[in-house]
Amino acid sequence: MTGNEIRKTIEIDASPETVFKALSDPKELTNWFPDAVTFEPRAGGKFKFSFYKDSARACGNRDGNSFNEGKILEFVPNKKLAYTWKWVDTPNFPETIVTWELEQMGPNKTRLKLTHSGFTGKEPSNKSFQDHNEGWSMHLNLLAEYYKK
Repeated sequence: MTGNEIRKTIEIDASPETVFKALSDPKELTNWFPDAVTFEPRAGGKFKFSFYKDSARACGNRDGNSFNEGKILEFVPNKKLAYTWKWVDTPNFPETIVTWELEQMGPNKTRLKLTHSGFTGKEPSNKSFQDHNEGWSMHLNLLAEYYKK
């Protein structure tokens, strides 16, 4: 973690194919991340993540719903996924980039690296670098727990 970049790494008890599906399939994404998803699984595709204020997975605006929209920059099945990250309900939030990198560690184990870059330090407090850092820790734990069931 640096001043404008969040980096996290976890190991998940699942194959890269299974983990990549959890990152890119709307039905899988809603099991551990946003409450509702629109996702076009291809480079150049668009997505929208909806986080509802009453959800345990709420992000950012606790007084209302939050919506994140972006464009998929890289889509390499079972290896890498990168997309822009912009809170549409927060006018001063910069367009940042979320990158997921997957590495097979064994027949049923994947190392997942998350990088979230592009923070300016001027983000509103409810969407700050620190809040994103804590949010990513929570969601990565939810993803890892999803595969322990």
